[in-house]
Amino acid sequence: MKKILYFIVLLLFTSVIASCNKRDCNGDLDGMWQLVEWKDPEGAVVATKEDMIFYSVQLQMMNFKKLTPPEFNYNSSFRKMDDGIQVYDPIQYIGGGHDQIMDMSVLGPVGVPADGIIKIEGLTSQDLVLSSPSKGILKFRKY
Repeated sequence: MKKILYFIVLLLFTSVIASCNKRDCNGDLDGMWQLVEWKDPEGAVVATKEDMIFYSVQLQMMNFKKLTPPEFNYNSSFRKMDDGIQVYDPIQYIGGGHDQIMDMSVLGPVGVPADGIIKIEGLTSQDLVLSSPSKGILKFRKY
């Protein structure tokens, strides 16, 4: 009887492990990031941590959130490139179980350029620095 019980437990454990095959795939980029400082290409401060801008990265999805007026929350697909990322297809929930793909310009207020291409200038387990010619330099801390 014990052998059967051990076999059932082992089978259940193996099934659970095999079904959890989606793992973080972006290294230190995965996780939740808070904007600390954003400077435009001329060096003027555009936003700080008081503006409550957040990026979250997991698998091939990013979430962009701004918690100060005007508040918003968008999800988007992205792909890693050699020295950066390309954000594309921001979506907004429109109700009834449906999403709508939005224009890239909706992500401009959180520092994403219209072409979605962002260079990773620096990345550690705690700090992230992004840049683009049109938006400038964005510094984040992991939280």
